Amino acid sequence: MFTSLMDINFWGSVYPTYVTIPHLKKTRGKVFVNSSSGAIFHPPSISFYTASKAALISFYETMRVELAPEISITIATLGYTDSEILGGKHLKDGVMQINSQLFSDATVLPVISCSDCAKSIISAICRKERYITEPKYISVLFFVKSVCPQAFEWIYRTFAHKLCIGHASSIKIA
Repeated sequence: MFTSLMDINFWGSVYPTYVTIPHLKKTRGKVFVNSSSGAIFHPPSISFYTASKAALISFYETMRVELAPEISITIATLGYTDSEILGGKHLKDGVMQINSQLFSDATVLPVISCSDCAKSIISAICRKERYITEPKYISVLFFVKSVCPQAFEWIYRTFAHKLCIGHASSIKIA
């Protein structure tokens, strides 16, 4: 599971960037990176997912310095977006399935529409912003977590049964 997550979430972004660097330098191009707010929050039961998204942030933070000023890099740390995935639509063994309970507890948090999120992302890329975070309240939570990480750990421990979207015991490494 970890290998496939890294292949998709990390290498799926890194390799195309690597291949296009010469062209991006010539054209003063822009790179968009789809990380996750989970890479900052580190929620329970999805540690491999958050590790793969945190690896993106670390890699592209370094690349931003190495490639500037010819190439700008905007990293997205998105929270919940009103999408088919949030509605529980997913592929399992190549077959489309719907599990409306999959993210049912997540919907207590405010979500942003896909179109509003896309507009914010495009705007951030055009302005060469370093980060784009949506919904906006996530930025406030990032600050709170940086000031008081123990509060987030307490919330995770206390409400883990409501926050977990996977089970650590079912994770396979390979």
